[in-house]
Parts: sequence; C-alpha cells; structure tokens
Amino acid sequence: MEYYLPIIIKFAIGFGIVMTHMNLAGKTQLSQMTPIDFIGNFAFGGIIGGVIYNEKIPMHQYIIVLLLGVLLVSFLNFISKKFHLFRAFAIGEPIPIIKNGRFLIENIREKKNKIDILRVASQLHSKGISSFKELKYAQIEPDGQITAVSKKNDLPSIIIIQDGKIRIDKLEETEKNDSWLSEKLKFCDISDIKDVFIAEFWKDEVTFIMNNGEIKKS
Repeated sequence: MEYYLPIIIKFAIGFGIVMTHMNLAGKTQLSQMTPIDFIGNFAFGGIIGGVIYNEKIPMHQYIIVLLLGVLLVSFLNFISKKFHLFRAFAIGEPIPIIKNGRFLIENIREKKNKIDILRVASQLHSKGISSFKELKYAQIEPDGQITAVSKKNDLPSIIIIQDGKIRIDKLEETEKNDSWLSEKLKFCDISDIKDVFIAEFWKDEVTFIMNNGEIKKS
C-alpha cells in the first residue's frame, strides 16, 4: 500500500487540475474542444503518466508543471480568439466547397486542405442529402464536419464583425465592402465599431449585437 498510495494521490491531483481547467474553460465535451485543447490533453496525459510512476520528481514540481501547461493552453486559446491569423493557423477556417450550386474545385483540389470528396459525399448522405445537385452551399468546418444548405433553404449567416473588429475575409464573402458596412453602422446609430460584439450578415441585412447585449437591425 505504501507504493500505491503516492501514485493514487498524484493521479487524483492531476485529474483534479485537468478537470478543473476543462470546466473553467467550458470544454467538457469533445465537440467544444479545439485542436489546441486536444494537444494540451495529450500533453497533460503524458505529464501525469510520466510522473505518477517516477518517485524522483517531487510533488510540488509535478503540480507546477501541470499548472504551467494549463496556463499555456489557456493562453493559446485566448490569443486564437483575438488574432485571426493565429486562429487560422492553430484551429483552421471553414472551407467552402460549393457556392451558389457551383463546385469550388480550386478549394477541393488544394493540397493543404486534404479534402476527400468521397468522405464528403458519405457525410452528406448521413445528413439525408442524396445528391450534390440538391445543394446550394456546402463547407467543411475546422472540426471536419460538413455544413450543407439545400437549394430549398437559405444560406447560413456570416459573422462579419467580432469583438469590434471587421473580419475582412468574411466581409468579402458577402460581396460587400467597407463603405456598405459603414452605412449600416451609421444607419443603426453606431458611432464606434468597438461597441459591437458581433455583426451577423443574413439575407442581405446586418444584425448588430452590442457589448451591452442590445440588438440593432439594419
């Protein structure tokens, strides 16, 4: 029992730290996790597995290393929310493959995207979509899932402003420009774009959700 007790204590401490981190970060389910979280969890598993059987590593060092790992993962997730370029690198961006009923072959054949069109077809079939010809729009999400819109339904909304910053690439998707967006902000009596939490473009109109929770429609 003298051998097993320290192992159980180390495991319980490691489990407690990681579970607390996941609960505080709101990442208790697989669908909520980013690639950063997955890599972090592998690292946490390696730390816990490597330490619990090693009596030479003191308890305080083990706890410090785990806490540093938690802080690093939390920091990377934070900057992925604030900086678009880092998010695109660490998490990825949706990849449109069908737009207005037309295949975007350049996106599908792009080597870095690694799109398996047969897998895409299988995922669409599992969603009840029998044929590509039914689709008006489809994109592959960063987690590998498919978002598909049939020709009888409306296209999904596009977030063009997040945390007071214009998402240039998303604004371009709407085929609008800065002048158009400025007019919409002025129409809604929004003098400072930093007051906007998110702006959602749908059906050629914009809905602004302000930092105070107020909703303004153009």
